[in-house]
Amino acid sequence: MNMIGACWMRRSLGEPVSALLIDSDNGTIAGGWNGILTKWSAEGDRQWSTQLPDRIASISIDENGIYACAGLHLVAVDSDSGAIQWQHALEGSADEVTTFSGLIYATSSVYDIEHNDFIDSAIWCFDSKGEKVWETHMDERPWTMVVSNNQVILGLGRPMMGAAIVDNNGALTYQTLDSESPVTTGIDYVNGVIFGHANGDVTTMEGKSMEGLGDAISNICAASSELITVSKDREVVTLNANFEPQWASEIGTISTISTGFSVENKPTIWVGIQNGINGQLNVIHQESGDIISSMECARINSIASSSDMIVAGDEQGELFVWQDEMFRRRLTSTESNDNDEHRQTMRDRLKALRKR
Repeated sequence: MNMIGACWMRRSLGEPVSALLIDSDNGTIAGGWNGILTKWSAEGDRQWSTQLPDRIASISIDENGIYACAGLHLVAVDSDSGAIQWQHALEGSADEVTTFSGLIYATSSVYDIEHNDFIDSAIWCFDSKGEKVWETHMDERPWTMVVSNNQVILGLGRPMMGAAIVDNNGALTYQTLDSESPVTTGIDYVNGVIFGHANGDVTTMEGKSMEGLGDAISNICAASSELITVSKDREVVTLNANFEPQWASEIGTISTISTGFSVENKPTIWVGIQNGINGQLNVIHQESGDIISSMECARINSIASSSDMIVAGDEQGELFVWQDEMFRRRLTSTESNDNDEHRQTMRDRLKALRKR
């Protein structure tokens, strides 16, 4: 199938895409490496474009606005107009932002080039008007921040490692995980939080774990309680609910992965593969590991998904948007055409045999 031909729409950000988000109305919000933040409606109309201070690393949204980590700053933007409502310089780089219960949470970190390590990190809490509620500093860098079970939870690097639960006043309650390796990534899951670690371990706060994947876990995605997919360097591995490997595939250096809408009533994962600035996007059946479709493109930097839409943004600033019904229709049409071509080839061969 021609995946570009199956796109619901294509748009250009005008600079390499660094972060993506799909809002509740299936609008697309894209952030760029040079600080451009742009919103398109579900119909593909550009609603606004706003220049933020620096590269956009993370985007979140609630009923009060859109929030972005842009270089050293946390920035709040009006979702209807794109106007900047407020911004704050954090201490060090602004790494990740999320929203919970009407508040905005952001993490930051300070990197010391001389010591080749992070020397200070913090989590910040602001209200919707931009007033700081509190800030809490820590020695460990939070490599992931997840809202799960009505709690904000951090996945930590060295020296503490493990997880930290953040209370309403910014106090941290530390919890060990079944791994002695720093956390590298994490997601909210049907049954809690899943963490990936630098040594390839996969753990939960409830004590479930799997050891021995080797390379650092760079991404985790899960569409249901039955299947979890992780990526590490060049390999994609899917686990069942008991954290037992179902299949693994070495497909190339992985830039990002995401779950996607179902195809043939089966969950899918969308995997970006990089080769320098060039790349490939693969759509894979999560249950079997079979590749459904793929396309050559620039390196895919970010993928966002909703129940019926996928958006992928690449190094050249292109955004590719697929809608589930159109994607399935094009896939079915391609399979039908392939079958027709196969049948015609067989007819031609039979005719040739009869002439002998």
